[in-house]
Amino acid sequence: MSPQRERILKAAAHLFARDGYHGAGMAQLEQEVGLKRGALYHHIGNKESLLYEISRTQLEHMVGIASRIVEETPDETECFRRLARTLLRNIADHRLEWTVHYRDFNALTGERLEHVLELRRRYSEIWQRVYASGVERGLFQPAEPRVAVLGILGMFNYSYLWIEADGRLDTDRIADLYCDIFLRGVLLPPHPAPEE
Repeated sequence: MSPQRERILKAAAHLFARDGYHGAGMAQLEQEVGLKRGALYHHIGNKESLLYEISRTQLEHMVGIASRIVEETPDETECFRRLARTLLRNIADHRLEWTVHYRDFNALTGERLEHVLELRRRYSEIWQRVYASGVERGLFQPAEPRVAVLGILGMFNYSYLWIEADGRLDTDRIADLYCDIFLRGVLLPPHPAPEE
């Protein structure tokens, strides 16, 4: 991605997060980045393209990271913790982008909306596979993996409303706390060792 395009996307994320996708105008973006409309459209296409790029970039990044974590971490409990830590760190580091995504992604249309929904589904399914594997190994309580994962992801996804990336809140500690709350609710008690 060119530095100019990256600068435009950052400015758009700031405007959309502050004013909402529908409330932010292209004139504001022109002023923010110091480009005339023709030059701006040359770099980004149109306003919906900006919303799509903001959402797509973060989602593709998280799908890639989550896929690697699952490959590297055979223990389901630790895998959940690593997935949680990376998600919360990313939300804190890219709070504006996630604010825009969660609040406005449904303003996308056609193939762009379908692609974003597919990325969201793929990310959720990675977590669901980890949960289902933990159930199969007798670590987690049998439950519908999709419902369990929607529950824990809901805890993380709404953190964009309050989390800050300024170091006052340690994202790994928050992620571990959320995992403790979730996992203690689904972990089965260890089976007692058979008497000899």
